[in-house]
Amino acid sequence: MEGRVPSAPVLIGGVYALCVLAVIAFPAGSIVFTDEDPLRSEGPVEEIVSIGVAGTTALVVGVLAGLALVRSPGTARVGAIVFSALAIITLVFFWSGAPGIFGAVAAWLAGLTRGRRLLDGTACFFGVIGLCVAILNPIVSLGGSLLRLA
Repeated sequence: MEGRVPSAPVLIGGVYALCVLAVIAFPAGSIVFTDEDPLRSEGPVEEIVSIGVAGTTALVVGVLAGLALVRSPGTARVGAIVFSALAIITLVFFWSGAPGIFGAVAAWLAGLTRGRRLLDGTACFFGVIGLCVAILNPIVSLGGSLLRLA
């Protein structure tokens, strides 16, 4: 696993960049390149705000909690399970990037990222689930944004 999964900052930052920053670029482009009212109900401004707030909140919560939990294998094990559960629970908000970010944090805490010792058992299982969510969330988010353009 050492050479296959990037380090935690790269994984978490990559998910944030793809699920939040890149997805925000689509409504921002709508504001710049169309003459539609950007302040309309469910328009690009509301979309940018909701994605930005939800995704950035997930990033801050995930990273701060992860930094506190990663210090010992016992707390990292619990954190991997909790963040994997959060990734699954927040799947209904896939557009925000929160599931992917929480999944990446779960993978980090389980030791699946480069530079970490792999935890065994349940923590590893939940870390793999989190990693899957972290990989699929950007695909679904960007894919949905691209399909809306077509």
